[in-house]
This record gives sequence, C-alpha cells and structure tokens, in this order.
Amino acid sequence: MPLYEYYCSDCKSKFELLVSHQHADDAVCMKCQSENVRRLLSVFAAQRSGSNDDTSYGDLPPAIGGCGCGGGSCGCH
Repeated sequence: MPLYEYYCSDCKSKFELLVSHQHADDAVCMKCQSENVRRLLSVFAAQRSGSNDDTSYGDLPPAIGGCGCGGGSCGCH
C-alpha cells in the first residue's frame, strides 16, 4: 500500500496515511477528524537496482514545501 501525505485546511496540520489507492481520497484528519483534507504530492527518489553509477541521494538538500490538489484547487506551499 502507498504512503500518502495530506494537509488539513481546518487545523493546518500535515499527516501521512498508509492506505490503498482506492481509498486515497477518503482521508480524515488524524488531529481534528475533519474531512476538509487534501492529498499532497510527495517527492521521492529511487535508485535502480544493479546500477553502477556513483549517484548519491544523501548529498541532495531536503525538499521544502509541498504541492497538492484537492477540493477543486491546486497549489504549492
């Protein structure tokens, strides 16, 4: 199951849920139980197995902010 990130518009908190793809849009805020949440786009990096290049993802700066769509609007923070 994928790990999704969400943002609650009511209490302004971010949280993660491990849910199936079919229920990804049915999230409820874990802090205030609001249904006014939107799924955020997650940034990830993956290294191919068997790759011989010297790419190190540990040297990259951490991602700042987040983007997401839901409730009829999209935006980046």
